[in-house]
Amino acid sequence: MYLRTFGATLPEPTLDRYETGEVGFELTAGLPGSDRPRSAVLRVGEIWEPGGDGFDRVEYRYDLIDHPMDRRRAFHSHDTAVFARRFGVLVHEHCEEVLGRPACHHYHGIPIANGYDALERLLGTWGQPGPLGCADLPCIR
Repeated sequence: MYLRTFGATLPEPTLDRYETGEVGFELTAGLPGSDRPRSAVLRVGEIWEPGGDGFDRVEYRYDLIDHPMDRRRAFHSHDTAVFARRFGVLVHEHCEEVLGRPACHHYHGIPIANGYDALERLLGTWGQPGPLGCADLPCIR
């Protein structure tokens, strides 16, 4: 699995099948490196529904919780009808320069093409010095 090439520890992924015909998965990967105060983790989840010749991804959550650096970065697409109605967006992001103290609860997001794109973007910030750049993201109000 892709995350194991980075030294991540994770359970063997399983596919969940729902009565609606959708399929999905959710997993948490522990990342190598400092475990103070805890190890960094990557949480990944997707839901796919039948469509066309196969399945279409309809929800995703990609979260990096970098405990050693005390920060979080995430890309989400869920509850799209609610976000479209309330904020005029289908996807959003989370960014916390200090873990648990977001300056904004949701940022405008750019759709993530696929899980590999999300992981590449998140893993590119993991453990890197300097700010994540939350202040440069447009806050959803």
